[in-house]
Amino acid sequence: MGQEFLVLRCFTCQSFQVKKVNKWTCKLCGEKQSLLKEFGRGSGADCRRHVQKLNAMRGAKMEDQEQHTLSLW
Repeated sequence: MGQEFLVLRCFTCQSFQVKKVNKWTCKLCGEKQSLLKEFGRGSGADCRRHVQKLNAMRGAKMEDQEQHTLSLW
């Protein structure tokens, strides 16, 4: 069996990322992190697909909130 990867979320920018270690640095905001909660575990390919899905869902939710905020004006 290949290496096992983790799906983790940055506490600052809330982006999901694939990592192999418990202590890591976010690639987007540069914040140092430690493992608080894992959102998935598996092969690198499986974790990448899961991260893409989670980040797409996060982006859609942010767009919906933005549209809702703009419609209040």
